[in-house]
Amino acid sequence: MLDTMDRVFVQTTTFPRAHRSAWDWQARADWDVVEEETEVKMRFDMPGLDKEDVKVAVEDDVLVIKGEHKKEGKDNDSWSWRSFNSYDTRIQLPDNLEKDKIKAELKNGVLYISIPKTKAERKVIDVQIQ
Repeated sequence: MLDTMDRVFVQTTTFPRAHRSAWDWQARADWDVVEEETEVKMRFDMPGLDKEDVKVAVEDDVLVIKGEHKKEGKDNDSWSWRSFNSYDTRIQLPDNLEKDKIKAELKNGVLYISIPKTKAERKVIDVQIQ
């Protein structure tokens, strides 16, 4: 039984898209991170928030994303209503990213962030075995 559970875990973590069904479009995550050769791209769904409502910063190698939007009004029957959207997340960034060159763009309620990777040259040192 444990062997079977291990295989199921390995299969789903190794091939996360292999077990998707036609209904998965409804269960899309509200964030995503993609690592490419030269940069890391992130996407965060932030419905109801505008550019003025969102703050992106780096604090001690931690990407901080905050957003808040409050709205109040009355409908046609004089009922008052309130709307409140809030977003707060922190992500530890690895050392191989150029944190001072982060780009962020908010389009249609989706925050896109791209962070270039550092151009580190691989250094190989032969170690003498004694």
